[in-house]
Amino acid sequence: MILRRVIEHVRTQNWFAVGLDFLIVVVGVFVGLQVSNWNAAHADQERAYGYLERIRDDLDADLDGYMNRVRFWSEVMAQGRLALDYAESDDAERQAEWTILLAYFQASQVGEHTVTDATFEELKSAGELRLIGDPALRDQLAYYYVNSNNPVMRQQPLYREHVRAIIPIDIQFHIWEDCYRSTAEGGQDLVDCPAPVESGRIRDIVERISNDEALMGELTFWVSSLRVAILIAENQIDGGLRLRDRVDSALPPEARRVRK
Repeated sequence: MILRRVIEHVRTQNWFAVGLDFLIVVVGVFVGLQVSNWNAAHADQERAYGYLERIRDDLDADLDGYMNRVRFWSEVMAQGRLALDYAESDDAERQAEWTILLAYFQASQVGEHTVTDATFEELKSAGELRLIGDPALRDQLAYYYVNSNNPVMRQQPLYREHVRAIIPIDIQFHIWEDCYRSTAEGGQDLVDCPAPVESGRIRDIVERISNDEALMGELTFWVSSLRVAILIAENQIDGGLRLRDRVDSALPPEARRVRK
């Protein structure tokens, strides 16, 4: 239609009309490109919002995991310190009770923390980190997830393997059945429980463990590692809470959460 009009105007040498037709074409193309760009930008923004909402959910899960681990690691560390205090006490002060043998076993528990980073890794692998338009937020996310992968969060101490090679299996089974609880969500709890065997047998096992200097060295290292893990986790909780609020504030008002 436009082409026919241009040809007609050229044939009649109506140059003003030709110029006007040309202007209409240029404006039309420009407007079309602008609309296309706007639609693409709008689609990218909606995808960015979707990713940010998923990252916020990941952070919620991650923070719950950290808080659970800090609680559990603190309990395990307390058992380790109780066991070390006994081993370092004078022989005359030692009272080889069930609580000490239980402490030696419970001090070998682990609670590995694996970061919930599926959405962030998806963004990276798809090359779509650019969708998060705030460079400072991108940097904050990267810093958080890099620090979440500290290997201290996933340690399997030598003490765990060695002390469990000493404690008889019937006692270990009793501990697993009556002195420990776990949940489908990954939660773990240490539980007080009665002794399954007579005191003489308990005393022999406790003294064997307490007098093993190499084993006590491994326990000392493990208790120290737990303290480091707790400190890192506490820092990650603090940073994760700030990051979650920043992610939330980057979302449209209707998608934000009310903070108490």
